[in-house]
Amino acid sequence: MKALLALLSCVFTLAHAHEVHREITVTPAVVITLSYANGAPFAYEKYTLTASGEATPRQVGNTDAAGRISFVPGDVETWHLVATSADGHGVSEEIRVPALGNSGATAAALPRWLMALAGLSLIFGLFGLWQLFVKGKR
Repeated sequence: MKALLALLSCVFTLAHAHEVHREITVTPAVVITLSYANGAPFAYEKYTLTASGEATPRQVGNTDAAGRISFVPGDVETWHLVATSADGHGVSEEIRVPALGNSGATAAALPRWLMALAGLSLIFGLFGLWQLFVKGKR
């Protein structure tokens, strides 16, 4: 039993290396919808979004199925959008959006110690129920 606990302790201490933290922020976003001249969405095409005066794009990706690009502008009001398709269609233009700042409600993740405590409580609780069940059969 001690060997099993020691093995589990080693495994669980290494498990946090594969963890990905997430943060959910509710904030106003800008949505740009691109379409071809015939009205078909500019779907799954490459784009770059660069803040005015910067050389490195702040956002690079593909439009979604409806031809949309969404981003949170923060304090930047002027953006340069370049979107191109493989057949040469595309757009390259400056876009002005109102600066929204960085205000937004943030849902914080639970601290690690609280998650560990909850896990241990679950393990001990299940073990206690199992002991009651086994003891009740005797």
